[in-house]
Amino acid sequence: MIEAAVHLAAQPRLDTLVTELHSESRRLRTDYAGVAWIGDRPAAGSGMAGPDYTRRAVDAVLFLPDTHWYDVDTLDDVEVQVTAGLLQVAPTARQSQGLVGALAEPTVDFFEHPEGEPGVGLCLQVRGEIWSNLGVSYRVSVLCRREALLRVGDTDTEADAEDGDVDGQVSAA
Repeated sequence: MIEAAVHLAAQPRLDTLVTELHSESRRLRTDYAGVAWIGDRPAAGSGMAGPDYTRRAVDAVLFLPDTHWYDVDTLDDVEVQVTAGLLQVAPTARQSQGLVGALAEPTVDFFEHPEGEPGVGLCLQVRGEIWSNLGVSYRVSVLCRREALLRVGDTDTEADAEDGDVDGQVSAA
C-alpha cells in the first residue's frame, strides 16, 4: 500500500449577498477556491513538483479548510457548483512531461463536523488514478438562504497556520 499526501492550499473565501433574478430574494453566495497538491508540494524556487512515477489510486475526501458550517435542515434549496483544472504534471528525468493518469470529475458534498459540533461543512472529493505528482485547482460556489449559515468558517487553517495548507492522505494501491 502506497500513500500520497494531499495538501490543500486555500485562497481567500469570498462571501456576497446576491439577488435572485426572478424572485428578488436575497441569498448568500460563498466562493471557495484553492489548489490541491497531490503527492509532493512544488519546490519554492522552481514551482515544480518532483517526479514520483508510481501508479497510485486517488480517493480523497477533504474538508475545505475555510468551510462555513451550515444548518442541514435549511439546505433544501442549496445550489453548489464545482470546477477543477489540472495545474502541473511533473517532468520526467528526460525533462519531458510525465504521465498523468486520470482524475474523475470532482464532487462536493456536505459532511458532519469531524469533532461533533453542530452543522455540516463542505468536502471536496477527488478520485482517479495518477502516475505522477500534480496540482489541481478548484473552485466551489455555494448559493443558499442566509439563515442556512450557522457559523462562519475559519480563515486560518488549524492544521498548519504558517503556510495555509491542510494535509490529507490519499489511499493508493
